[in-house]
Amino acid sequence: MINVLLIEDSAVFVMGLKLALGDEPAVGSVESVSTPGAAVAYLNAHPETDVAVVDISLEAETDGLTLLGIIREAFPAVRPLVLSHYKKPAYILKAISAGACAYLAKDSEPSSIVSAIADVAGGKCLFFGDTIDAGEITRLFGGKDNLLSRKPQGLTPRELEVLQLATSGYSNAQIASALEISLNTVDSYKERIKVKFGLDSIVECVAHAVAEGLVSTK
Repeated sequence: MINVLLIEDSAVFVMGLKLALGDEPAVGSVESVSTPGAAVAYLNAHPETDVAVVDISLEAETDGLTLLGIIREAFPAVRPLVLSHYKKPAYILKAISAGACAYLAKDSEPSSIVSAIADVAGGKCLFFGDTIDAGEITRLFGGKDNLLSRKPQGLTPRELEVLQLATSGYSNAQIASALEISLNTVDSYKERIKVKFGLDSIVECVAHAVAEGLVSTK
């Protein structure tokens, strides 16, 4: 029997998921908590828990991404599955890197979520459901081997060129002209850079890259 802990602060969503899981003969207990602290306390008291379904947008105490790292370190027998409204690749890369066995969006069919919980409990790992482009996530990791090792690929040489030009104050149009690429391609490179750094703006990426010595301000 699969013992499940739902870590979710939406009472309505918890109710719906409990109803969906209640009809599954392979599922044993289904309990829920709404905060990371309560999740840690529950897992300490219930070592028989098989799967933790984690919402990464928890508002209390800490976020779900941080909680994934805690689960990985403190409760290695528990297999975490992220269930989130967010489909941004940056969130998915962070969640997988932090130890999530799978990442599904909340617009997945209830039956797909139930099946994913069973699959994770059975040992299946690193899948994303039908509403997330698994191919894009694999590419952003830099290939299947990097995905399996949970280590996203660093910036490619062309991404570094774009970032260096941005650091030097070039506009998108100037970057496109200098590298002989389209404006859309420049935008695509910048989006990939933001995803890999896990940051929201190219200005933040520039500051991070300068601090890490990846680009020069000269």
